[in-house]
Amino acid sequence: MIESNVRNVAPRCWWRVCLLQLIVACSVIDAAAAQEVDPGARDASAAAPPADEKTGSDKSGLATLVEVRLPLGSGGEAPLKQTITRARDRLIAEARQRGDGRRPILVLEFVPAGGAEGAGSQFETVLSLARFLESREMSDVKTVAWIPRTIRGHGVLAAIACEEIVMAADAELGEASADEPADQAVSRTVVEAYREIADAKRTIPVALAVGMIDPAVEVVQIESEDGVRFLLRDEVEAFRADNEVITERVLVPAGSVARFTGREGRQYGFVKYLGAEKPDVAKALSTPVESLEVNQSLLADWDPVMLTVRGEITPGQVSQLSTLLNDNIASGANWIGIRVDSVGGDLDACITLANQLAELDPNAVRTVAYVPVEAKGGAAIVALACDQLVMAPDAFIGIGPHLAEVGGDDNRNLPPQPRRRRGFKPQRDEQDPVALRAAVASAEISLQSSLAAKTNRSWSLLAAMIDPKVELFEYRQKETGEVRWMSPEEAGQLRDAANWTQGAALHAGNQPLALRGTEALESGIAFQTVDSFDQLERLYGLDQVAFVEPNWAMKLVHALASPTLATFLLMLGLVGMYIELKTPGVGVGGVVATLAFLLFFWSKSLEGTATSLEIVMFVGGIVLMLIEIFVVPGVGVFGLTGGLMVIFSLVLASQTFTFPRSGAEMDEMRRSMSIVVGAGIGVIGLAIAMRRFLPKAPIFNRLVLEPPPPEERITLSHREALADYSHLIGVTGEAMTDLRPGGRALVGGQLIDVIAEGVPLDRGANVVVVEAHANRVLVRAVT
Repeated sequence: MIESNVRNVAPRCWWRVCLLQLIVACSVIDAAAAQEVDPGARDASAAAPPADEKTGSDKSGLATLVEVRLPLGSGGEAPLKQTITRARDRLIAEARQRGDGRRPILVLEFVPAGGAEGAGSQFETVLSLARFLESREMSDVKTVAWIPRTIRGHGVLAAIACEEIVMAADAELGEASADEPADQAVSRTVVEAYREIADAKRTIPVALAVGMIDPAVEVVQIESEDGVRFLLRDEVEAFRADNEVITERVLVPAGSVARFTGREGRQYGFVKYLGAEKPDVAKALSTPVESLEVNQSLLADWDPVMLTVRGEITPGQVSQLSTLLNDNIASGANWIGIRVDSVGGDLDACITLANQLAELDPNAVRTVAYVPVEAKGGAAIVALACDQLVMAPDAFIGIGPHLAEVGGDDNRNLPPQPRRRRGFKPQRDEQDPVALRAAVASAEISLQSSLAAKTNRSWSLLAAMIDPKVELFEYRQKETGEVRWMSPEEAGQLRDAANWTQGAALHAGNQPLALRGTEALESGIAFQTVDSFDQLERLYGLDQVAFVEPNWAMKLVHALASPTLATFLLMLGLVGMYIELKTPGVGVGGVVATLAFLLFFWSKSLEGTATSLEIVMFVGGIVLMLIEIFVVPGVGVFGLTGGLMVIFSLVLASQTFTFPRSGAEMDEMRRSMSIVVGAGIGVIGLAIAMRRFLPKAPIFNRLVLEPPPPEERITLSHREALADYSHLIGVTGEAMTDLRPGGRALVGGQLIDVIAEGVPLDRGANVVVVEAHANRVLVRAVT
């Protein structure tokens, strides 16, 4: 064949023909060698691609793997697109963090189901996925189709939409028409779609792609002076008119569809590497084999919710956010956005929230901090505790204004802080530098021992958000090229400290840390910058993000737990107890007291300050006080112990600790005690007022008996002093009032004051006098 073509060529170009024959012969020898290579031993060029052209580095590239399970049914491309988008975003973020200029690699593993070799996919579904893969959205990553097993049907279209193809040597790719009706010609629309994708990506020759879907065409392999070409039969004559054909061979005859093995694909140039197992693919792509493990966090559809951290961060606000967070995760949310616009607040509360966010399983829940304006101090720690940080380009993250001078004398030259926004409430310790420094030191211990281990951040980066004395430098690992922002102290604590090289500082040593969004992105601290919330939604492919706010019940709890209303509830409860003790029976006072104390402990429990210990202590104190009043009056031990237990329970229910260990805790304890003391003073005042005015009120005079006039009290006192009721011992009578324990009874025809022995007695009970000393008459129930 070759010799006959040589004789037909004009003598003036014989030397070019000879040269082309030599080239073709060499290529045939290479192809034959490639076909005879043991599947376990890979081509050297396939297994070891050249080093990165820009950097010349031979370090491992970034890659991740997403499974494409075939066949793809109707709508099956939507969740797959979201998964691919998440994988792309993660790869880009990691590449920026590493400072790797190479495009990361997104490997799509085509996994055929059952014995149908992936056949059965719907054309429109696969076309949508293919167009997505060849779109500009995916230009930041290199897409690689990995085909370890034979696939046929329209799933082929998605494979040829990738930039490179890796196949097992014996696996086959083709016969896309298997998903078309066997008794009908393939639609021109379907054929043109294959032509469109192949022409856009240039991964596979257009003629080979069309030959895989349309059995009516004939694919020809032509060798010319310009090389080897693959053409359709109706394109050959036009090609001959402008080119000198050396050889011509029918590759796919009409009436059949193309189907190529991995070896043939490598021979024809559309298969880049051969690989049947993940280690083979990882070696060919120069990436760690671990990166080709499926990341479960990329599989589920996002169910997003957005929480807001605004203003001063307080324990009460953190308690509300914690409740909202747990409730939404329990409801199935797997994308938690935290919109942070705050300059900090209570450090302990901030670290508590940060720990809760960091403890969430990243394979089940993605947490994203969105900073449109600023996140400073403790708020910055909350933002950095999330899986990813997204900022507006001009937003700030760094140390809070009330923490900039915590370093004391070491920070005399710090520049003035920007003016605080109206409405900002400084941290309670701000006016006490010593207490503030102690609080920062305590917070740094928590960051180093707990929070940093749960995040991908260094503890010194977190500490720099609250301590201006922490200086951050870029450290690079000599062997792996990993980059971290750390303080010299943290770098010295690393096991392989000698392998880390210190670079430039993140901020000047005489200035507090404050990074714009663009600076945070360049340094790898931020994942991405967005100009608006809509852009954030597009970044993650989110639809209908639910903004979660505290409901009326949570707002009510927060209001009831405030110092003012907490004091009012205590006053109301104590006053109710006083009224109940002064009136017969269980009436309005007891109901009011019960409701007031229930609301107090309910609100404090939901706020996170009251636990079962405080509730048990309060109830036990009340029981001891009742024993003192009704069972063993006059002893004093029960009453004193019960009163102290009630006071301690009320104080502890308003704070998160037992004994104060810092200035902030001392302030909180003083506030808790002021609530109890204020309520006690209010009760005393109300008791005096009620004793004086309530008996004369038109309605309330039925609740409290009005004392007799002064002259009548003198007469009664004289009578009681001369009274002798010893003759009534053993006489039975009837209680005319409830005996709690004191009251009145009709005994022997006389209405006298009596005291019930033992348990209180109700009105109408039959009683008997068991003891009488002057005017003190002791009765008990008639058994």
